Amino acid sequence: MSPQKLERFIEKVGEEAYFDVLIIGGGITGSALAYEVASRGLSVCLVEKEDFGGATSSATGKLIHGGLRYLKRFDLSLVREALKERRILSNIAPNLVYPYPMILPNPGLLERIGLFVYDLLSFDRNWTWDKSKRIPAHKNLSKKEVQSRGLSGMDSAIYFYDCIMPSPERLTLAFLKSAVQEGASISNYTKAEELIFEGNRVIGALVKDTIHNKNVKLKASVTVNASGPWSQDFLNGTKKIKVPVPKTRSEGIYLITKKYFDTMVLHVGKKGHFSFAPWRGKNMIGPTEKAYYGPVEDWKLSQESILEFLEYINSSGLLSEKLELKDVEFAYGGLRPLAETGAEDKGTYSASRKSELQDHSKEGIEGLISAGGGKYTTSRHFAEKIFKLIHKKFSRNIGPSVSKKKFLKGCEISDIRSYLENAKTSYPNISENTIEYLVRHHGTEYVSILELANTSTQLSEVLDEDGELAAQVLYAIRFEMATNLQDIFLRRTGLGTVGLPSDEILSKVAEIAGKEWNWSVERKSEEIQKLKRKLLV
Repeated sequence: MSPQKLERFIEKVGEEAYFDVLIIGGGITGSALAYEVASRGLSVCLVEKEDFGGATSSATGKLIHGGLRYLKRFDLSLVREALKERRILSNIAPNLVYPYPMILPNPGLLERIGLFVYDLLSFDRNWTWDKSKRIPAHKNLSKKEVQSRGLSGMDSAIYFYDCIMPSPERLTLAFLKSAVQEGASISNYTKAEELIFEGNRVIGALVKDTIHNKNVKLKASVTVNASGPWSQDFLNGTKKIKVPVPKTRSEGIYLITKKYFDTMVLHVGKKGHFSFAPWRGKNMIGPTEKAYYGPVEDWKLSQESILEFLEYINSSGLLSEKLELKDVEFAYGGLRPLAETGAEDKGTYSASRKSELQDHSKEGIEGLISAGGGKYTTSRHFAEKIFKLIHKKFSRNIGPSVSKKKFLKGCEISDIRSYLENAKTSYPNISENTIEYLVRHHGTEYVSILELANTSTQLSEVLDEDGELAAQVLYAIRFEMATNLQDIFLRRTGLGTVGLPSDEILSKVAEIAGKEWNWSVERKSEEIQKLKRKLLV
């Protein structure tokens, strides 16, 4: 199956172009919507001011979950929606989303009832296309059973399953590839500068290709603002729309450390919950839930937030040793695009995780929709909801939704276990962990990467403990719209997502990229330094 090549459409259009729908924002919400719109037969373009999935969409704990804690709010409809979408995502992206066990230590009566209800609400969890992805009901573990799993400090526990997506960045990319396959036009590093009005109707946006410093008028019948935490600031940048700016926003951060637990362990305390999740030979600890009061553009991961989180982790009693700043190998985070931020004095932990859809025609502004508060698990369904609103603005016949019935592009795998075994048998000279990584992250496109690797000694080199190949770097450039080293290290490969790689690896990747892009020695050095500043804790 041939790979889907992604190309920046903004470089090929003139000073002006028209589409049925313009989407501003290339996170998971905008990406899933681009697929929904294109697959329904409308022309659509998506612009993202930085790289796809590079902001809030990458600041995630990588879980595809039903939202067990939402049961405390009796938000049953949200939990049911999320559990249903968990199953659908594991169907349409079988290599990127799969069952993941976890442990809730020392549960009380409330937690036991909660898991019972959780199982009831996920009654269809095993109606999966791939029968190897069946999810069992939760079970209670005695102290002896807990200890047999190598865990200590627990008198009992609940063992249950949700799903994980090891690479949310690549799930976002899979939606975009599916959108492009259906005819969508997409472009990263293309900033929406301002909306274009005709009377009280929004007819598109003036955008800037920030790579080539080129302005383009993108006209559209419907414009969707899917810019996440930047949504209000973008709207208030116009002369005709003023919306309230949230007083508080929710900061969530994660720490990457050496591995302390082989199974994901949850902790629920007075300051909220966090977990130790095994991931790529490490533990991913998070999230935090901290109120943030400043401008979105000013937010950055601070040492203060990390130290505060370390103190909370150490107070949980889950670790026998004290976790210190020197133990943190990497940290990342962002602001959640919550539709509700909760009362200022209560923080954001209690804020709803429901998405919010706003048709600005109610305020007298036609042709504009804002979509906020989306999350990975329910992104596909949220896109369906947004499209229903878009559909009302077109009089033509439009096709039915197919997004829950088809594999995403590159994910056309009916039985992941047998597919992996066949891949390992087909390439006996490639290490099993390389095959495992490539299939899990690149799906059916792994074959194209191995073909690239076979063309030179340089491209066949293994670059990390997961078995990632240098050929992935060239593939990201030629097929996946990577434009700089940060795109390559953080969002097309996993080379930079567990911490700063060695200088040797940085140089090898920069050499491949520099040759493909004809970079000068100075440009290669500049790109490496930018990446180092991004990854240093």
